[in-house]
Amino acid sequence: MINLDRKKKRKSKATAALDIINLVIRLEKRVWKVAQHREADAFAELVPRDAVMIFQSGIVSQPEYLATMHQRSISQYELRNIRGFMPNARTVILHYEALRLGEEAGHAFPEARMIESTTWIKRGRRWVAILNQETPIHAPTTSLTVQVVHNGLSSK
Repeated sequence: MINLDRKKKRKSKATAALDIINLVIRLEKRVWKVAQHREADAFAELVPRDAVMIFQSGIVSQPEYLATMHQRSISQYELRNIRGFMPNARTVILHYEALRLGEEAGHAFPEARMIESTTWIKRGRRWVAILNQETPIHAPTTSLTVQVVHNGLSSK
């Protein structure tokens, strides 16, 4: 009987974690939506003052992001393969592919797919995004340099 109780407990913890991850995925999608619509108050509820965003253009704090929000337009975006995990009961880490089109200060965003990673933590009763990082996915190069090592000599 004890063995069955342990299995049920593990399954209910796994189900609870999955429910939390799905909730946080919905919140992540909301961040994108409010960023696209330049809804500063809604953005600030999801992304607190001490949050940091690491973009190709540099590291931006939440106050800096909000101050420049009017200079940024996201005309279109696509999120794919969103996955998450919980290293502990108060943290969710999401990672996924993103493609966004738009501009900042009159310059088009670089056209590239990104790997996005966002760390969410539970503060009180709310989940908030405290760290986001984008990493461009570069297309493989067409010319490869192959190095062959033979008898201590190398040739290209």
